[in-house]
Parts: sequence; C-alpha cells; structure tokens
Amino acid sequence: MSTSSTQHAPTAKTTSYVVGAYAASPAHGTWHPDLEEEFYSGLAAMPRVNALEIPWLGRLHPHDDRWLLTHFPSRFTAVVTGIGNVMSTADELGLASPDEDARNKALATTKQLLGDVRRFNDEVGRQVVSAVELHSAPRGTGTADALAASLAEVATWDWDGAQLLVEHCDAFISGQTPEKGFLRLEDEIAAIRASGAPVKISMNWGRCAIELRGGDQVADQVGEAAASGLLDGIIFSGAADREGEAGYAWIDAHHAFQRSPQHQLGDPTSLLTEERVADALRAARSAGDANAPQWLGVKVGWAHPAGTVAERLQMVADALDGVERAKRS
Repeated sequence: MSTSSTQHAPTAKTTSYVVGAYAASPAHGTWHPDLEEEFYSGLAAMPRVNALEIPWLGRLHPHDDRWLLTHFPSRFTAVVTGIGNVMSTADELGLASPDEDARNKALATTKQLLGDVRRFNDEVGRQVVSAVELHSAPRGTGTADALAASLAEVATWDWDGAQLLVEHCDAFISGQTPEKGFLRLEDEIAAIRASGAPVKISMNWGRCAIELRGGDQVADQVGEAAASGLLDGIIFSGAADREGEAGYAWIDAHHAFQRSPQHQLGDPTSLLTEERVADALRAARSAGDANAPQWLGVKVGWAHPAGTVAERLQMVADALDGVERAKRS
C-alpha cells in the first residue's frame, strides 16, 4: 500500500498496514452494530492503518451489507478475501479443481464475488477494493493446470482496478490433517506463471506455520515467494502447536502474538513472535527490493472469554508495534 513521509524526517518512509479486523471484531459472530461502529472508529483513528481485510461469505458483511457500505472509513481501502465462502465448499469445489463441472461452479461463485467488489466501489463512490484474494481449493485434489486455467479466465474480467492475489494457505500434506489443504506454494507459483495473468501472491504467516508444523520454517517459505517475484503482501497472523483458548493445535484461528511484556493481550500458545516476523521480513528483503512485498498486515484474533472494544483495539495496536519493531531489527 502507500507510504508517507514524517514531518521531522522528510526522507523517512513509514509502512501503512492492512488489518484483518474481523478476527478481533466484537460483532463478527453475533451482530452488535454499536460495538462494530466503535471498533471501526478506533481502527480509523490509527494513522498506520489504511486498509481492512474484508471477508466475503457470499456477501460483503456477515450480518449487514448496508451497514458496511455506509460505515466503511472514508480513508481506508479494502482487501477482499473469499476464503470464508471457499471453505463452505472446499471438499468439492475450487478454482484448482480438475473436475470441469466443479471448477465452473467455483468460477460462477467468483463472478458473484466480482459483482460485490464492483458494488462496493459503486455504492461508496470510489475505488475501495485494492486487492482480491483468491484460493487454490479444493482440499487435497487441486492441480496447478486447473488453477492456471481459472486464473487466465478470471483475469479477463473487469475487477475495477483491484489486484488479484492467490493467498497461500496450508497445503495438503499426506499424513497431516489440514486446515485448508490447498496447493503447495510452488504449484501456485507455477499456475500463475502458466496462466500469463497479472496475478500475484499474498502470504499469511499463521497458515504457513500450520502447513509447516512450526514457526521457524516460515521465513524460508516467504523467501521462496519473494524470489518468485510474485509476492505482493504478507499478513502476520499466528498459529499454535498445542490446544489453547483459540482451540485445538494447528487450528486456523488467527492467534495473536505470543504473550509477552510487549503483547500483554497476546496468546501464550502462539508461535508468532517479533523475532520470527523479523526473520520473515529479512527473507523477503533478501530477494531484492524489486521483489519485496508491497504491503504488510496483521490479523490477530480475540480468543479471550470477554473483553472490551478498547482491549481489542489495543491488541491490534500492539501487533502493529511488533511488526514495526521487527522491521527495524
């Protein structure tokens, strides 16, 4: 996303971040518009944030599209992810399905997503959606050839200027219970190249850790994506190798940073630490400035049994602080 100069050091650049805010929302599971409005207002007051990741579940908002269209902060853009809807049919359908009927059904659903992206822009009266995250479903049976064919077609549609991305999720590994179980990163890279389409890749740190069954190996996978020249963005979201407040081991629950003095609202089971963020960022930079990600983000879930909007906002702010420190290390 964009960068801006500081008042005291005109040449210094500061990152603007994407926040996957729905993971920490007080009104995502049960609708409370007053709490959601307070939450959005708090995010809009964070100068480092300039975009929200919006989950598409067959609609733009899990409870009230009209609310989102009238309350979306005026200075924000949106990264729309289709993962929630994809998971509802991930055992049968997907853009990477080798079965033509199943692939065509996934393409039809993607066209519905396109319609909502255009509606979002039209009703707000500006280009809100900066990027759209697609996925290499179905679970366990996808192929790079099928994904390439789908991307080639999808890229011919008018996305109102949004960057199309394949978000890498945990790949299907024989003998390992998946959360998503989609294509391996190398197959997604091959599919994008074969498609000839202007599609890039986004990474989610936690989903990489789930695939790799550990946090120390994620930096190498980020480096692989960067070296391909296709890495557009990284969202830092945690994972855990044991059961905790967020659920079972290796659940895709967007764990916060590991609890520490800097992350007092963090998750004690989380593998996401500032040191591992720094490793991932160094791996991305090692591929060269031209291949470095264009944007960074955080998506941290609220796993505690209770909590105020202010506490949830503090957890997000602490996560942003953690990525900033990691960038400087």
